[in-house]
Amino acid sequence: MTFTGDPINAQEVLAGGLVSKVVPAASLPDEALKLAGRIAANPGHQLRMAKRLIREAQTGRLEATLEMSAAFQALAHSTEENRTLIAEAVARISKSQKG
Repeated sequence: MTFTGDPINAQEVLAGGLVSKVVPAASLPDEALKLAGRIAANPGHQLRMAKRLIREAQTGRLEATLEMSAAFQALAHSTEENRTLIAEAVARISKSQKG
């Protein structure tokens, strides 16, 4: 597409993984709000780190991006929220294995 300039339709874009969902134009505002809500439900610091990694990957060296990714992962795992979520997941798994 980049080199040929050939147009592609929505289904081809979806099949190629360039978008995650195709919706009718009339549904677009509602669908966009749903997606924004899902994104906003995540911790702000984790969203900022993900955004920073995306920017780094666009211009930085692979080694630097991987190092930053590892550092950010350690930071994300050290939060109280992460510890709570892990404890809840372990409790759910334990409960499902018992019953």
